[in-house]
Amino acid sequence: MEFDMDSAEAVELMNKYAEEGKGVSYARRALVCADRNRPGKIIQIVFFNSVEEAELNNDLDITQNAAAEFSAKVGDVQFSDLDVLADVTL
Repeated sequence: MEFDMDSAEAVELMNKYAEEGKGVSYARRALVCADRNRPGKIIQIVFFNSVEEAELNNDLDITQNAAAEFSAKVGDVQFSDLDVLADVTL
């Protein structure tokens, strides 16, 4: 996800989702990043075990509620559906 938001608020919202979604959400990990070249631009990457679990996660009440709250604050969000080709530890 890519959107404009204060970085502290973006982290706060992700932490809120993580806390409320414990034991419910299919999400396994999330990165909340700030683009150094575009102040105010946040890029968020959420990890799932599979595409199927990502789709199941989208249908959860917790996700729908968080998305509604999030959309009210952000407006325009760019989504990307990425397949991990490699995860290399250096």
